[in-house]
Amino acid sequence: MMSDNKEQTVGRPEPEFKFTIFTVIWIIIGFIASWINMLVILDTMQIWSYLSVIFTTIIPGVIIGLKDRYWGYGYMGGFAIAGIPFSFFKDSHGYLFVGWYTFATALFIFIIIMLIFWTAWRSISAIKRVED
Repeated sequence: MMSDNKEQTVGRPEPEFKFTIFTVIWIIIGFIASWINMLVILDTMQIWSYLSVIFTTIIPGVIIGLKDRYWGYGYMGGFAIAGIPFSFFKDSHGYLFVGWYTFATALFIFIIIMLIFWTAWRSISAIKRVED
């Protein structure tokens, strides 16, 4: 049985989205990091450089998201959005491919991270164990 002084919590209410200056800063940082990453991909054109998109989105995105998930959203969004103007930067198929590859990959990783880490883990951690 549950005593009167213990509160059973199935979930906590989700705070409203707060678009702060720090979110904008992380969008800009993500945009710059993505642009640098795409230039590295164009210079080397090797398999490891294409995989660098995965590592430069997942690792910083999770670390930033642990501090404040909206900052993580900003970083991932800025990283993904940078691929669109990069694809139209020069009239070259390399820029076009790398830009849209970065956009699609970062967007896909953002959705996975949002579903797994920021939605499921928050829901699981919100459940309190009720002791008898």
